[in-house]
Amino acid sequence: MISTTELAKLANCSYPTLCRDLQTLENEKQITHFHGGVQFTGSNINQLTPHTLACSDYYLYDTRTQLNRTEKQAIGQTAAALVQPNDIIFISHGTTTSEFAKALDPNMVLTVITDGLDIINIFQDHPNVRLYTTGGTMNYNSMQIEHNPYISCDISNINLTKIFIGIGGFSFSRGVTFYDFNSFEFLRQIIPNNRELIVLADSTKFESIALANFITIDQISMLVTDWTIDPLYVKQMEDMHLPYLIAPRPAPYGNSQ
Repeated sequence: MISTTELAKLANCSYPTLCRDLQTLENEKQITHFHGGVQFTGSNINQLTPHTLACSDYYLYDTRTQLNRTEKQAIGQTAAALVQPNDIIFISHGTTTSEFAKALDPNMVLTVITDGLDIINIFQDHPNVRLYTTGGTMNYNSMQIEHNPYISCDISNINLTKIFIGIGGFSFSRGVTFYDFNSFEFLRQIIPNNRELIVLADSTKFESIALANFITIDQISMLVTDWTIDPLYVKQMEDMHLPYLIAPRPAPYGNSQ
């Protein structure tokens, strides 16, 4: 449960805009909106869709790892090709970013900062990675180190070369939206000082709007999605001059050229 006043402050939006967004979520039965606050009501886990997942809480992490897994693996492999030796990168927690971390060359020399508990485990077998974690509260349900201003470090002065983030939803009108507000302040510290912000989003995230507005399209350096994306969305990205990469469909197992 969270107050609407706190939501408006965290989402950095006007109160009327927040009320419209909350009404949409309530119509979709994702939240209960009462006087002064909202509460997530959830969905039957057997009836979840990618869109409702974009509006739900992080306790669904294990379920989300199984959704569109092939597409997420392909996105991870395509995004991994953007990383160069000696890069200093931030990787946000998430199921798609985990596939990206798995696809990185295990022998590449890198500096990695992450708020993902699952991502920390991936790098235990990468001898040339210097790994830093963000300070905060461990949330094992979401596999996230949640931002805590009292104990987290100030990394606003760290010069990252690339930032890789997973998202809750992507809309051409709203930009990138998140499931909740736990990473907001932390990510807003590091984005202005860094050159490349790379968004990893499978095609089901397009025109899905999660709870909280985060960044606008003009802040994105590159969007990496998968081969199932609607061609109309590709045209919209081109019309908006949004750089993108489309991960190809993997070859069937056992096939060779």
